Amino acid sequence: MGLIVSVLRDSDLGDCTAGGISSKFNKLTVINVPGPFDPTPDAPAAVLENGPLGSMKIVPVFKPEGTIGPMFGGNYAASSDSRFRKAAGFYGAVAIHDRFESQEMYELLSY
Repeated sequence: MGLIVSVLRDSDLGDCTAGGISSKFNKLTVINVPGPFDPTPDAPAAVLENGPLGSMKIVPVFKPEGTIGPMFGGNYAASSDSRFRKAAGFYGAVAIHDRFESQEMYELLSY
């Protein structure tokens, strides 16, 4: 069980997630935030985690095998539900880290 959040993306920017879940779905089910919803094919499972420097991030539950990540892909998630605000520690959008790369792609883009 969890809470459904809405995916926020810039339609002019295009997909910077390399095919991450936030490029394919408009909603995610954050399963470690109290709520009445189960993940569905239209709202896959994700978790809210601590990020760098005291920030929070949302990451997919399932990681593609043989990849590096997750990394921030440019999209955010938000909910007006107070349970999300309480879990995140602030009111606002949370970065979705759903970009995964092969080792070769990671090395190519990291230099």
